[in-house]
Amino acid sequence: MLSSDGFLAPASYLGADIALVGELVFYVLICIAVVAQRRGLYHWHDRIQTPVVLLNLFFILVIMVLSLRYENVPAEFVERPFEPFYLVVVIHAVLGTVAEGLAIYCLLAGHKILPRKIGRLRYWMWATFIVWTAAVVMGVYTYYIWYIVTPERPHLF
Repeated sequence: MLSSDGFLAPASYLGADIALVGELVFYVLICIAVVAQRRGLYHWHDRIQTPVVLLNLFFILVIMVLSLRYENVPAEFVERPFEPFYLVVVIHAVLGTVAEGLAIYCLLAGHKILPRKIGRLRYWMWATFIVWTAAVVMGVYTYYIWYIVTPERPHLF
């Protein structure tokens, strides 16, 4: 089902379109959570960020990792590291992995599952937001390169 034709670009598939729209919605929700936190509405901040971080992990594992494997990105990136088709997705994957790891840490520390010092946690949260922003920008750019600029992708199959 996720490999059927997409609805945003002619060369995309449904999984990529769902991932793009989902990630943009997640980012807007994270921005709302940041505003809530800045206004002292910590309860709303927690209620927004917790499901977003968990759903984002689901998107990463179910859609993005499978897409990387299908396109054989790790092997092809080693052979052609400066080809935009592979370079942008590797940058996106690294930023996204760091952002999700930081987000999970902040989530666990924020819910007092891990030890925390709230003053220091604030800096980790801001670092997470900055890296998440960069990952979203690279994700949109990856979608652009993969499905709009390069509709005839270099498949190995």
